[in-house]
Amino acid sequence: MARPPGFDKDEVVQTIERQFRRTGYAGTSVDDIAKAAGLGRGSLYAAFGDKSKLYLRTLRAYCDRNETAWAATLEGPDDTALERLHAYLVKSAQFVHDDPDRLGCMVTGFVVEGADHDPQAAARAGQALTRIEGSLTECIQAAQRHGDLAPEADAPAVSHLLMAVNRGMEVLARAGFDTVILERVADQAFEGLPLTARARSQASPCPAVSDAS
Repeated sequence: MARPPGFDKDEVVQTIERQFRRTGYAGTSVDDIAKAAGLGRGSLYAAFGDKSKLYLRTLRAYCDRNETAWAATLEGPDDTALERLHAYLVKSAQFVHDDPDRLGCMVTGFVVEGADHDPQAAARAGQALTRIEGSLTECIQAAQRHGDLAPEADAPAVSHLLMAVNRGMEVLARAGFDTVILERVADQAFEGLPLTARARSQASPCPAVSDAS
């Protein structure tokens, strides 16, 4: 089981992250972690500390990567902001199905599990949601400046709506709904945005989707 002394810690962290995403914090034992990582218990503790410390480390790494990916999807010039919002919805529809193991978001899993074992983990999960909300709000405001979304619309409220759609589609995907259904949900959510008459008169945007996992 044991890896050589010079094993790649980042690679091991990603492997263990997927184990936590698969079975949750409470449902993942130290033996599960050791088996997934290919490490003995002693090597695992020496390299990463206990289960709580390892979970926090994997959660932080996941959040860093996920925030960067969503920012790449949402950041850009005002004239393509509406396209980027559509890309966010399309990626939300594809998120679970694009993963070979059909794993969901680690932050969602943490919140749904109700894990209160570590205030630091709770704080990092909350920070991740806040940062994604910020990226969405800025993109919405960019679309408003360009005249594609109604200027009187409450940008943070629209951001919260899109986040709710994102998390809802994740649940549906894990329940077995296919991408065709979810992409229809994405299209319907997009049509429900406070689009201006000019935006509605134009063809539907073709999103350039960045990876987020």
